[in-house]
Amino acid sequence: MADSAEIKAPHALRRAQKLAHMLDTAVGIPFTKIRFGLDSLLGLIPGVGDLVTVGLSAHIIHLAGQMGAPMSLRAAMVKNAVFDFLIGLIPFVGDISDIFYKGNRKNIRLLETWWVSTHHQQLKNQTAEMVDKWEKETTKGKYD
Repeated sequence: MADSAEIKAPHALRRAQKLAHMLDTAVGIPFTKIRFGLDSLLGLIPGVGDLVTVGLSAHIIHLAGQMGAPMSLRAAMVKNAVFDFLIGLIPFVGDISDIFYKGNRKNIRLLETWWVSTHHQQLKNQTAEMVDKWEKETTKGKYD
């Protein structure tokens, strides 16, 4: 098999993943599976906190655009961000919902799924090449 250029997740995707993690799941509550992030904390500041987090959510969508994500995908991401923003505006209920509705993580899953499906054949070929190389290296000299 000819060596092809190694394909890696784009820098924009890695940045978006880190930002979504920081916003939605950076902190875990001990002895539970509950995780939250800056979205939940900043949401406690009426109005301003929600505006800051929706701006950061918009940045994730912007990064998706830099990756070449189709408009339909970005529109779905906008719906998640707007829903997260609107529910966050409701006093108390919004603060609790921010812990459980993780719009940024949903958007990352959409973006990752799109990217992997778009690059599926390249990833498959790269994996086959790596396995082939590994097999040759690990069996070298064993059967000679």
